[in-house]
Amino acid sequence: MYYFLKLGRAAAFALIVQSALSSLSGAPLRLNKAQAVLRAVQQNPALRAARTIIDQANGSASQAGRWQNPELSLDYSTDRWFNNQGERSVGLGFEQRFPVTNRLSLQKAIARDEVELAQAEVSNQVRLLCAEVESAVARVAALHAQLQLREQIIGLNRTFASFIETRIETGEASSIEANQVKIELYAVEQELQALENKLLSERAALKLLMGMEVDASIELSHQFKLPATAPKLPALTADALANHPEYRMKSLLSGIADNRVSAAKAARWADVAVRVFFEEARSVDVPSGLGTDRSFGVGVSIPLPWMNRNQGLIEVSRAQQRQIKYELDAVGLKLRSEVSVQRERALRLYAQAQQYDQNLTQLVVQNVADMNTAYSAGQISLAERFRSQQQGLKIQSTQLAKLHEFEQAMILWKAATAACQLPHCQNK
Repeated sequence: MYYFLKLGRAAAFALIVQSALSSLSGAPLRLNKAQAVLRAVQQNPALRAARTIIDQANGSASQAGRWQNPELSLDYSTDRWFNNQGERSVGLGFEQRFPVTNRLSLQKAIARDEVELAQAEVSNQVRLLCAEVESAVARVAALHAQLQLREQIIGLNRTFASFIETRIETGEASSIEANQVKIELYAVEQELQALENKLLSERAALKLLMGMEVDASIELSHQFKLPATAPKLPALTADALANHPEYRMKSLLSGIADNRVSAAKAARWADVAVRVFFEEARSVDVPSGLGTDRSFGVGVSIPLPWMNRNQGLIEVSRAQQRQIKYELDAVGLKLRSEVSVQRERALRLYAQAQQYDQNLTQLVVQNVADMNTAYSAGQISLAERFRSQQQGLKIQSTQLAKLHEFEQAMILWKAATAACQLPHCQNK
């Protein structure tokens, strides 16, 4: 774990240096997916705010279970405004309350669990943030790749439209064919504009996650690639479930609820007060006159739970205890179901993308090569060649969408299992 922490800090330092150099040179900040996640974990404002709950919990833990402060009492009385015979009395007392139950130790145990709960909450937010940033990077990369394909299709259609225009003059093509190409070109241009608008929004959302200004310039290096073999996606084991941040949060809350029931029972008996006091009294004693009496004493105050046995708070605590146990079972069921669904979905998408690539994509690539060869030999027309190239670009677009969907499924599976392998995911 120390190695991961050290590596994460080194990567963060390198990213800070790179960001500073990019700002000075005016060049865009170049990031891959792992660097984008690292920057978000380091700079995301919401996560920074969430980390303060650990400090708050530590502060509460240092205060929990402390004894009440002792009380010093001073008493003075005189008869100056009444009989004025010189009588007076002075008293000095010291009182300390002592717990007779394990209430304070239970408060300390609850506070310690709340510190772990705060750490688990931050870990869970890091898990969700990692998944959100990875998904955002994948969406931006997919949109950028789709834009490039649309630009190629537009370039091809414009060339084809120019070719048709030249053939109209010689009577080898009709204006209807030219209009069809123009309509198709316009439709692709509309797709391109829609993709550009969506890319603008996705980039802004990604910058927000990374704690960057909206006008900051970034450049992502991310490619979609199908693994050579199907990924191994194990099921969620009992140990993995117990260590999952979301499940651990509920588990800690369950332990806290148990201790709060015990604390509510212990609160039936209030603290016992022990008082040590000294009194000096000067009074008139007939017939001797004024005399001084001194005394030292010890007093004990024991509250009796007769009128209030704290039954209402005990019932509330028990109901909360049952509620959290039911919620713990629900979280476990939800996480196991989510992991299973995302695992099945990722494997299905992998098989579909692999089959699409083997059967159709490769066939289209071969067909484009054959069409180019046939055109060079004069066996087909230029129009047929253009159509073949356009078909190949559309197939590439479909395959890119399938690869993007597969990667999103993998991101969701990793988030569901909390299986983050990056060094910056270590919550320190």
